Amino acid sequence: MSVRFTQSCPTCGRRVEIRASLLGNIVACQHCKAEFVAMGDDVEFHRTQGSVDLMQRIDRVLQQTQSTMPSGAEAPVSGMSSSPSPVT
Repeated sequence: MSVRFTQSCPTCGRRVEIRASLLGNIVACQHCKAEFVAMGDDVEFHRTQGSVDLMQRIDRVLQQTQSTMPSGAEAPVSGMSSSPSPVT
């Protein structure tokens, strides 16, 4: 039986069970398939950094999508805004 620990996925926030032998290695979340480094502690810094990484990946995909769109086509709307919208 292998020793395991749990860590929150920095992308989706769900708990992931990881073998202790994988500490320090890049692993993939079983839920959202995001890759991250397996660490024994859930520190807020890692979650914050994961959010920044996620937003950078989203920006890259949107830029690629916009650069490959035919002229005259409208850019997709991401649904993400820089300011929170009021709850009604």
